[in-house]
Amino acid sequence: MSVKLDFDTSKWIKSQSNTTECKIKRKQKQIIELLDYDICISFLFNDSRNIAFVRGISTKKKEFNENMIPHTLFLNKRQYDSINELIDKKDIVENHYHGRLPLLLENINSEVFIPIFKYDNVEDLSMKLIGYLYLGSTTYKEFPYSFFSEDKDINEKISDISKLLTLCLARMEQISDAINLMEIFIDILGHKDPYLSNHSYNVANWCKEIGMELGFSKDELNELTFAGLLHDIGKSMIDSKLLSKAAELTEEEYQIVKRHSLYSEKIVKNILGHIEGLEDIPEIVKYHHERYDGKGYPIGLKKEEVPLKSYIIGISDAIDAMLTDRPYSKAKPINAVIRELYRNKGKQFHPQLVEIMVERLTKAQKQLDESHLNTIGLSSLIVNQEEEIIIVEGSLVNMNNYYIFKPTKESTLEKIELSKITDVEMVMKNLNNLSYYEVKLEDLIDNIFYISSIKLIPSPNTFNLLWNLEGVLNWPDDNRKTPIEITRIGGDALSFCLHNNIAKDMPYGKPLKIKVIFEEFDLDITGSIVKSYNFGPYKYFDFHYTNIPDTKRDAIYRQLFKKQIELRRTVSKYKVD
Repeated sequence: MSVKLDFDTSKWIKSQSNTTECKIKRKQKQIIELLDYDICISFLFNDSRNIAFVRGISTKKKEFNENMIPHTLFLNKRQYDSINELIDKKDIVENHYHGRLPLLLENINSEVFIPIFKYDNVEDLSMKLIGYLYLGSTTYKEFPYSFFSEDKDINEKISDISKLLTLCLARMEQISDAINLMEIFIDILGHKDPYLSNHSYNVANWCKEIGMELGFSKDELNELTFAGLLHDIGKSMIDSKLLSKAAELTEEEYQIVKRHSLYSEKIVKNILGHIEGLEDIPEIVKYHHERYDGKGYPIGLKKEEVPLKSYIIGISDAIDAMLTDRPYSKAKPINAVIRELYRNKGKQFHPQLVEIMVERLTKAQKQLDESHLNTIGLSSLIVNQEEEIIIVEGSLVNMNNYYIFKPTKESTLEKIELSKITDVEMVMKNLNNLSYYEVKLEDLIDNIFYISSIKLIPSPNTFNLLWNLEGVLNWPDDNRKTPIEITRIGGDALSFCLHNNIAKDMPYGKPLKIKVIFEEFDLDITGSIVKSYNFGPYKYFDFHYTNIPDTKRDAIYRQLFKKQIELRRTVSKYKVD
């Protein structure tokens, strides 16, 4: 049995405001009264129909707390057999206590699942199953099929809920399509210049950190993250020879490269400009090279004429450029970066943002708990499958109530079987910081991992560094010495990175020696590489010490503390100057 829908829904959908879920709840309360049930919930399916999302909960009795009801259901579990039967039959499914199917909610004796459809093709009037309406009763109750099918009022309310869910679905699809397009363009940038894809994620991370310091809302942080990821997307329209030219650009070449902010605006307008809540991003991206003193481009705006979020992207862009090796420039030491920030305070950079950025640069990076993860971020899944460990590189997408992980290379999934996985961890890159998380993996469909929760694994004994700490890796077989950049160090382990071209044939599990080059002395540490991860053009390695004496461990902590004090003094000096 299905519900008849009014055909002309497009005008109705466009006329709706942001109160979609409130309207759904009102319709549900009316249905509860008409059919005499205790609870009514509207669920929406994802495209694969392996997940159902709550989009409205209405109850008659106070004992039903919304927190008791899961807002995201992963349907590959037995307790959701009723929903899977509805998907197969595309018809109403009724269930009772001690029946053949598990009940969805506790304290419920009778429940019914009503399929919700939308018109999928206007020409042939074909319909698509997009969700279902759940009705639950605390007492035994037979579903009134005849009343349901004959009562015009009930059918109209179900039809209205269908339209509202269609509106929710359209929003979900818009965001999903936009994220897919963003990833495609970022991948194109990586092929134009390997630096650019990593740069996009770094700028997004810096933007988010500044936004958090400014007290931005979750929606504002999402907007800022998208803008940071897409700020350089216009460089996909610029000749790669100009983007990676080692020599200084001619004036004509510089004018060509400057066009990228206008190209970015145009591309972003096509990707995000039609999505409610994200329509300001094209303008934010357009002005990210404007300066506080009015000497920027493309227009030459100044001070408050420039959106604050454009200034945030501008300073984030500059910081990542200064801290990164490029064909035409070497990474600057942190002291020099701080000097540049103060030298350009009120000129290139917004004064308030300089103080926030300096404060951020002089502190060791914090680990990010799951509530602070970006909408999209570079990450690697560490899949423990019986006796085998498989590391899958890709990107994590935060879908609010759950996460999806999209692998970069599908070939790495051939050995993975969901039933054989014992546990899963994730490592995520935020600037130079690698943070580790426990992952609850729910499903793997069409090469997409579905994750219900992520929890930070604290690492109290290591400190993430933004300043340059150099080292030398001694290879065990041929006595080669390779310079490395140490990104995290502590009393028991360190992490370092190398360009992918240099990182081939790294000796895993073998005894190695790393020389850590502090300003006052060098420190030799023995240990072995236990894990590695690819992020953009760089490979990061976890190196665990073996038999390190307390004197060396204490020396590491003293140097970290000394560096912190030194940076504080640097800040004080430039503030006075």
